[in-house]
Amino acid sequence: MNKFVLVILGLIISGTAVWADRFVPEFDKMKAVRCDITETIYNSDDSVVTTNKYFRIFRLDDECNKIYLQKAPVDKILHYDNNLVHMSLQTLTDDSIIAEDIQINRTEWKYTSKAQISYDNPVFGVRYSKSNGVCRVLN
Repeated sequence: MNKFVLVILGLIISGTAVWADRFVPEFDKMKAVRCDITETIYNSDDSVVTTNKYFRIFRLDDECNKIYLQKAPVDKILHYDNNLVHMSLQTLTDDSIIAEDIQINRTEWKYTSKAQISYDNPVFGVRYSKSNGVCRVLN
């Protein structure tokens, strides 16, 4: 009986090892897209806190309908086709949680997003941001 259990366990473990690299993304085959973004952060009373400029590089896996921010997978993809990519991102920092709703228009290569920023410190309250940008294919 013990030998039988060990054989079954061995088969399960070896099968897992064989399939382990099956889901490794091939980033060199994906479309790399750089989005240059201008973000405005607002207080809850609609007053402007700050305006930031930054860029993000997304990798679009059209074959599997997956998106990667740099090389980190985006888990919540709401829509993916040749015209539009729509996703939700949640970012945790030391002092805040940022929940973003992002769209990339693939026909015009325009980036838009809205985000809610919740801070640990109640003095800051809840803020929100709106972002617009232009994207371009890098490869």
